[in-house]
Amino acid sequence: MKQAWITGRDRRQFQEDGYMVIRGVVPVPFAERAVRDIAAFVGADLRDCSTWYNSPPWLDGVVPLHHAQSLWDIRQLPSLYEVFTEFFGTPRLMVDINRCMFRPPVHPERPGHGEATMHWDADPRPAEEATLQAVILLSDVRRDGGGFHCIPEIYRDLDGWLSRNARGDDFNFLEPGLSHGKTTQVEGAAGDIILWSTKLPHGSAINLSKRPRVAMFVTMQPPGDEVEAGESLQRWWRTKRAPDQWRGMVGQLDPEPGPPAILSQLGMKLIGAAPW
Repeated sequence: MKQAWITGRDRRQFQEDGYMVIRGVVPVPFAERAVRDIAAFVGADLRDCSTWYNSPPWLDGVVPLHHAQSLWDIRQLPSLYEVFTEFFGTPRLMVDINRCMFRPPVHPERPGHGEATMHWDADPRPAEEATLQAVILLSDVRRDGGGFHCIPEIYRDLDGWLSRNARGDDFNFLEPGLSHGKTTQVEGAAGDIILWSTKLPHGSAINLSKRPRVAMFVTMQPPGDEVEAGESLQRWWRTKRAPDQWRGMVGQLDPEPGPPAILSQLGMKLIGAAPW
């Protein structure tokens, strides 16, 4: 019998703290290939720190690369798919097409790079049920390495915190003023995946290490409007364009060069191009 990726302890942590970490999901060679593609896209030589700061600091390390073969190879990994099937309890899923991260260390001559951030990606005030977010570590991240950090204490008492701090019309969930308080930093190795609730305030810790943090965002969800979602995913994959809502980002190539990535049978299912 195959061993499950997600344990009861993982589920309890997700319920109580808003996140979980699943170790060793992506084989290291897959992560290494993605790192090379992301570094090449931003013009960075990992052996030369002077090349790590080409992206504008206001992007906070976000890299608008979506369709490299190495990224699709990870999205369609059976092990990654198994994690999400266990989480949702269904085999019928669709993958998202998301972006990457190349986040260099803070540097006195490079202001704005590698600093701490904390936010929600969606307004946490509406009563709608939370959805799932996830990031794959493509490089090892130790404490103070600029990795994922969050504030579980707010998640546990979200309604109370919002009633005290988010009543006004000026509440900005993208910049809630939480970047310099006490946070929980998540360490990990290349190939680990962090899953978290959209109701959890999260961000990137300050990068005080000597290496960039490299990662990719990816999640899978049970499809809502399966036909419409599949048509969009297939169009973006086929044309090598970013999802509509992310077009026009600084540094983006539209479309990205080369032919569409080669997809496995599982990959075709995950974009709605083949039946389950």
